[in-house]
Amino acid sequence: MNVLFNNPLLYLIDYPGHDALEILDKRNGRMGLVRGATAERMRTEFGIFLSKAHDQEEFEDFIDTYEEILDHQATLH
Repeated sequence: MNVLFNNPLLYLIDYPGHDALEILDKRNGRMGLVRGATAERMRTEFGIFLSKAHDQEEFEDFIDTYEEILDHQATLH
């Protein structure tokens, strides 16, 4: 498990041994897990986006483009 990104809005975790990427939208406590080609595409998209500075609105708009895969409620244990 590798934490690729962590800020007050987003937590992004890479599971290289499982070819998976987990996204946690901290604003609404929703998360999603993608695998295979989708995970690879998202790693690339996040890498490009996160390589530049963005204001909060741009960041939220970017996260919102992934809303349909954030289909699980995150819970604390």
